[in-house]
Amino acid sequence: MTETAGPAERERADRRQRMKEQIDAALDGLYEIADPVERELAARVLADELLPEAGRRVKAVRSGAVRELRTERGLKLREVAELLDLSVPRVDQLAKGK
Repeated sequence: MTETAGPAERERADRRQRMKEQIDAALDGLYEIADPVERELAARVLADELLPEAGRRVKAVRSGAVRELRTERGLKLREVAELLDLSVPRVDQLAKGK
């Protein structure tokens, strides 16, 4: 991030760093499991259950944010796409929960 970054950019960078630290902490927890069998089983739960569920929840958050921009702020697909730096088809997909 540059020194000229505004408050919104700094806030986004800080938020991203906090999320990265939380993910890193979960992954580091796997290395703290001494027994390799238990470590693999825990890694499997993370990979097969927890991360896919997190992905579904993230998608729901993104879809909800796009729908909010469309309905509550009355923005057109093109306007939302420009605001979020996404393509119009991707915004349409998110609005439909895809």
